Amino acid sequence: MSDFSQPLHAIDEWVRDGIVRGASAAVWHRGEIVATRTAGLAAEDRPVRDDTLFALASVSKPITAAVVMKAVDDGDLSLDTPVAAIVPEFGEVDDPLGDDVLPQLEALRERVTVRHLLCHTSGLPENIGVKRIRMRDLPALEHLIDAMCGLPLQSAPGELLRYSNAGFGIASRALERATGVPFHDYLQTRILDPMRLTDIATRPDASWSDRLTHTDDAASAGTPAESYNSPYWRALGIPWGGYFGTATALATFAGSFVGGAGGVLSDDTRREMIIDQTGGVPGGVGTAGVHWNRGAWGLGWEVADDKRHHWTGSLRSPRTFCHWGQSGTLVWADPDRELALAVFGNRAVHRPWPLKPPRWAQLSDDLVRAADRT
Repeated sequence: MSDFSQPLHAIDEWVRDGIVRGASAAVWHRGEIVATRTAGLAAEDRPVRDDTLFALASVSKPITAAVVMKAVDDGDLSLDTPVAAIVPEFGEVDDPLGDDVLPQLEALRERVTVRHLLCHTSGLPENIGVKRIRMRDLPALEHLIDAMCGLPLQSAPGELLRYSNAGFGIASRALERATGVPFHDYLQTRILDPMRLTDIATRPDASWSDRLTHTDDAASAGTPAESYNSPYWRALGIPWGGYFGTATALATFAGSFVGGAGGVLSDDTRREMIIDQTGGVPGGVGTAGVHWNRGAWGLGWEVADDKRHHWTGSLRSPRTFCHWGQSGTLVWADPDRELALAVFGNRAVHRPWPLKPPRWAQLSDDLVRAADRT
């Protein structure tokens, strides 16, 4: 019998060395949580507990993708429907004469599908950009997504993997238009409630404050728009990066794509979400400076494939799927081993603390070794 708890002691070292103030980790194996560990402080003098919720940042995206795919399962939405047919305001760029608009690409705009949005091959840029909208003005979520709908394409649909927050904002609007249900209501009633994921919060208010961690090194620190920590930001419920959750909840969520237990999606849908949907096109994550010759990505989930120097380590199987977030969060699952890990720190990765040295990768490799001893 393997000791899955031993590798998790790495987070104690991260705290002791001052890398993060607090951390939490959970391991799912063959249908159940088999190990958890917490270390350090969630905020000020409040320790991290098993029920501490961390800002998920982009680890929110697989959850949003699951919501959209639930609508696909239910027949309310099709992956290969052009986005402009569902969201008409996506059909035209907001400034046709803008210096970043390429007419030859805009002529292909109506080819962008929901599938393209979820596997980052739409051609949309990663972010809105400050010339279109500024967070310091405290825009509503609706206004953020309006701006995303008008962004010009930077590559042809299906041509490149171009990681895009905008794609997930637009996907959330497509779900609302297709179902007639507000996005957050659909997420709560069709995914979180049936899966009993009570430790995932999309828009936590003050009643959650004693369970929320404070994320260090957040953008716009000290302002009303501070990422992850401000009441304004938490109330947005950003579909591309605004949810909060415990390590146990996210390890359980990831595990549901392997074992299916407790899941609400069909077997075919779960399978589609965790295999490459890009056709092996090149690309990567611009703001992280990452580029792959083969940029494997599923629907919401990144696919590890044969990527080298990867955050999931070198020992996991190529079928491993994952996601990481700028707030210091990582979750992955290896279908071949029926193994999942969620490991969260409360420090943003603008200074790449989990990657240089590769702390996430080392912990992941140690956990795989433990699994292989079973």
